[in-house]
Order: sequence, then C-alpha cells, then structure tokens
Amino acid sequence: MGGARAWSMLVAMARRQVRFRPPAVEMDPAVRWMLRRAFGPAGAAAPAAGGAAAVAACRRFEVAERVAARHTRERLAAELGEAAAGLARDRARAVASGMRIQALAEQVAEAAARLGLPVAFLKGAALELRGMLTAGSRSASDLDVLPPAGSAAALQQALLGVGFRASPLAPQEHQLATLESPQGIVEVHHVVLGVRVRGRRSATLDDLDRDALLVGLPQLPGRVAAPATAVLAAHALVHGIAQHGWAPISYSLLKMVADLLDLGLAGPDGEALAARAAGWVAADLVAAEVEAARRLVTALAAGDELAGWGDSPAGESVLLRHVLAGRLDESYERSLRLSQFRRQPTDRPAAVRLAGALAATVWLNRAQVDAIYGPPRHRLGYLGRRLGRPFDLLARLGRYGLSAWRLRRRRTA
Repeated sequence: MGGARAWSMLVAMARRQVRFRPPAVEMDPAVRWMLRRAFGPAGAAAPAAGGAAAVAACRRFEVAERVAARHTRERLAAELGEAAAGLARDRARAVASGMRIQALAEQVAEAAARLGLPVAFLKGAALELRGMLTAGSRSASDLDVLPPAGSAAALQQALLGVGFRASPLAPQEHQLATLESPQGIVEVHHVVLGVRVRGRRSATLDDLDRDALLVGLPQLPGRVAAPATAVLAAHALVHGIAQHGWAPISYSLLKMVADLLDLGLAGPDGEALAARAAGWVAADLVAAEVEAARRLVTALAAGDELAGWGDSPAGESVLLRHVLAGRLDESYERSLRLSQFRRQPTDRPAAVRLAGALAATVWLNRAQVDAIYGPPRHRLGYLGRRLGRPFDLLARLGRYGLSAWRLRRRRTA
C-alpha cells in the first residue's frame, strides 16, 4: 500500500506528459484482434478479422509468436482459417531462438567463469532464463550480458578467443562492439543504461549486487544472475521509451508492452512495481510516462475495448497511438526522424553526447557506409560517400521536415 500511495503522489506531482504527439489512429479489426490476442484475457472474444490481415498485423508489430503461444491452434484456426498456420511457424522459430539464447548464455557463463567473473544477463535473456516467459512467446536475436565494472574488455577478449567476431560497427557508450558467431550475437555491457539505482549514474553489476537487486541463475556455470523484476521493468521502460521511442521502425514498442506484462505490471503489485522503477528512470522518463505505460499494459491485459482511444488525450491512449502510428503511418514515422538528436539516456554531459552523435552521423566508417548506402565499387567510393554525406543529410532533413509539416496540417484540418 505504501508503494501505491507513493506512486499516486508521484503521478500527481508530474508536470510533463508523454513526450510523443501522434496523430489520430483508426484501429481496424486486424489491429484490434492483434491487441486482444497478444495481451488480453485468453478466453475473451476477439473482433472478427481477416486471417491474412491479422497475421500481417502481428508480424508488423513483432507479436506473432506471442499470439501463437497464448492460444491453442484450434482457436486460432477457427478465427483465422489457414492463415493461422503462419503464426504456428513463427512460434516454432521463437522456440528455436529461445533454445539458442540458453545455449549462448551457457557459453558466455563458462567464459566468465574461467575468468572468475560474475555476470548478469539482461533484457529478454533475463526473462527467458528466469522462466518468466511461455515457451516460444518471445523471439530474441542477441544476448545482453553485464560483467563487473571495469571487466567488460576482459570478457569481450575471452569471447573473441572462443570464436566470436567483433562487429565493425562502433561500440556505444553503454556497451562494447557487438560480438557475432554462428551460435548467435552477444553484447557486453558496461552498465544498465538509464537505470540509476544509486545516484545519477547508470547501474553497474556491483551496484545491483550491493542493493540485493540480483536473482541467481543456478542452472548456469559460475556466478550468474539476472536483475530483480523491478530492475527489468525499469530497463524495459527506459530502453523502449527513452532510448528507442523516437525510432519505432527499429524497435516495436509492443515488445516493451509484452515484457512489462510478463513482469507483472498489470498485476496486483503493478503500482508498487511501477513506483520503484519510476524512481530509477526519473532522469529520462517523467512519472506520467511510466504511469501511461502501466495503464496501457493494464487496459490491454483486461481486454478493454479501447473505444475512443483513437484521439483521446489520456497518456495511455497517446502512447498506444504512437506505437501504432509509428509503424502504420509513414508520414508520422518520417517526422520522428527529426528527433534523432533529442536527449537520450546517457551518463555523459549532454553536449558531449550530442557532439558524438553528430560526428558519428556525419562522418561514417566503412561499415556504416556499407550498411546505409551499400558497398561502393572502388575504395575511393568510401571517400565520396563521406564527402557527400552532409548533403544527403540535408536532403533527408528536408524530407523529414516536410513530413512533420504535413502531419501538423492533418492535425489542424
């Protein structure tokens, strides 16, 4: 009760609202069916929807495997016809990816044990390894691991020694260069970016250990853990809204919703859980945004009809519209690209982060040139791409600005 009261006071004191300003969204039957089957009560009725359209919506928002894991094949076949077989295939691939994650976690844990290092697995891997997921309900492409402060390079080197290869793309503030292998992808973190359990800096493994915020994973070799549920919820929130919220094409926020639901945010302890998480992410998310996420998860879990959500000013409605419009409305998605230099979770001074982002955006390394434009025919082509990059950026910014202007006209029409 104390946590719930504190959370209510925190929400009441909030002065800012959800950061996004999405347009009105008309939720067609396929989207409504997807939301009900991905998050609503398992036995509740769902809106009638065309099978192909419903499956396409599930895949567009990356919840197809979740839908298949939550409902019997018979129910899905009765509602979708032959198209339901596609969801079953998506779940089978997710089951395989879960098995790969577990095998990859064992390989990383063994490498850490040889160094005498404790480690914690983060994000989706933590949910998988803690047994918080229905088998095949969540796909994963990589494994995030957090060693003690100052030990990331040693673990990275050990993994390179057993067959991993470092990506040519630059490392990020919170993690080293991505490691790739036939078994899967590993990202070695310095910190849990944006989750601040002790003061202003992002949490290290040592911080989590000192505050008893780790849950042991005895099925793995060595000293291995995952963050406590509240830490996982805080990380999901800051990762989804603050870190990737302006880029809905690269990350579907319904994956954040799914993780928060699996972590219990819609349950009887949801308010207390949100209150604790909100305190740790307050530097990057306002209380109203955490509350909007909690209310959204709760409404979807209850199977609410969502009547009037298409243009409601309520925070949970705004957040859902942003999630949907980010992948359904091309003009809205393009307008968001102007926000790529907005404040991001960081432990660096804001000016330093912005300067680094500008430099990395304007002057590309070879791997970035290949990823954005494709490999040039000759080595001099890299220089040409780099010299032409500022002009390309100006052209892109003009297109994004035009999309934002058209979006504003639609709102005022």
